[in-house]
Amino acid sequence: MRQKRTKQYKRLMALYSISFGFREPYQILVDSNFMRTALRYKMDISKQLCTVMLGNTKQLYTSCTLAEVKDQSKDEFGTENALKRFELRGCIHRHKPVSSAECILSIIGPDNPHNYCVATQNESLRKRFRAIPGIPLLYINRTVLILEPPSYATLQRSKQIENVKTHASVEELSFLAKANSDIQVDTEKPKKKRKGPKEPNPLSCKKKKMKVLPQNKKNSEMGKISLTNVRLI
Repeated sequence: MRQKRTKQYKRLMALYSISFGFREPYQILVDSNFMRTALRYKMDISKQLCTVMLGNTKQLYTSCTLAEVKDQSKDEFGTENALKRFELRGCIHRHKPVSSAECILSIIGPDNPHNYCVATQNESLRKRFRAIPGIPLLYINRTVLILEPPSYATLQRSKQIENVKTHASVEELSFLAKANSDIQVDTEKPKKKRKGPKEPNPLSCKKKKMKVLPQNKKNSEMGKISLTNVRLI
């Protein structure tokens, strides 16, 4: 898989993980058309699903999907045996099977509560799933497994979830309003302290230092004093 496509799929799975809570192993519902196409192109579909989803996967099929394969006159690619290697996902049509598309639609429901991914070659089925937010859709284009970009409904729901996470809820706002009302605010201004007379700066009251005369100047001064004393005598 190309590096550009890998980065794109990494961003997609991060969106599904953060916004909708998808976790490994990713549960992938496969239909008969998808499995038949993978066998026709001799694809190792389990390995390729892990590569595209960038994590461990769990492939699932329903009893309706298996019944649909059995009803077909020819199974030249061994689709039935290939499906049985996956995990069976129970459905409500055990005694009266329906088409694979109808069965998967009933499992996904209006909001995909169990975080299923869907792998199908049925374009009309993928179109119906694009209207439901949070469903990763996969299909095979020739020999390449493709993970569809997120639908408009998925992007809109992701934005709503992110807004809820970043903004305070109604309960939090009401709690803050109640907490602020319980706090008593002191509206009186603090009284200013009177400033008394300042004491003198101790540095300004420092005694002056006596100048120390050099030795030569000191001797000359002493000579002058002795001469004045002789004259006086």
